[in-house]
Amino acid sequence: PLYRRLPKRGFKSFRKNNIAALNLSRIQYLYDKNKNNFKDPIDLKSLKVNRIINKKYSKLKILGTGDLKAKIEIKAHFFSKQAKEKIEKAGGKINILK
Repeated sequence: PLYRRLPKRGFKSFRKNNIAALNLSRIQYLYDKNKNNFKDPIDLKSLKVNRIINKKYSKLKILGTGDLKAKIEIKAHFFSKQAKEKIEKAGGKINILK
């Protein structure tokens, strides 16, 4: 039969959301590296412009791994519970995008 002669192919979901995950430790590292670029809030567009994340991502999620010492305003689509607590504890602001 024909279906046995053809090679098997993988499955690629059309409904897959391209979500970039960014840890607080990475944000703190970037802040320490160049403080001048963090006058504006951190969002997906600014991360793409500075080539921190790839252009293929359409949403941003902030994860709570690591510590944050700087007062930074962050705009993202999703936040983990730990990330929310650590950002607010450091004095930063959170804006959840729809």
